[in-house]
Amino acid sequence: MDAVKIGYNFRTVNPTALTQIVDPAANINGVVIRTGAIVSSTGTLNLWSGQTAPTGIGDRTKPAIFGANGSAAGGANEQVLLPYPLFIPAGYGLWAHSNVAGAALSLTWDFLS
Repeated sequence: MDAVKIGYNFRTVNPTALTQIVDPAANINGVVIRTGAIVSSTGTLNLWSGQTAPTGIGDRTKPAIFGANGSAAGGANEQVLLPYPLFIPAGYGLWAHSNVAGAALSLTWDFLS
């Protein structure tokens, strides 16, 4: 297995409200998410992508591309690692939201040129 390069850009958030990670307007040529980790605490944390933001954690009209649900694991503090890099098309943004304060998301990414 080849090593995965970490991204130049990075962010760690505890998103109890809808939190923008990448603005669609800033994504001119595409984005590659290089690494990602979610600690779900006792709730749910999702990462969405699209041309517009989801309305919140229950929005099923936007694609949730990465997530974890600690409550599904019996309330465990589940940790999920992104298994491979993800390409996000130009003009798409990234947003995160959780329903518990203890959940966290860490990402690294690169803008393509």
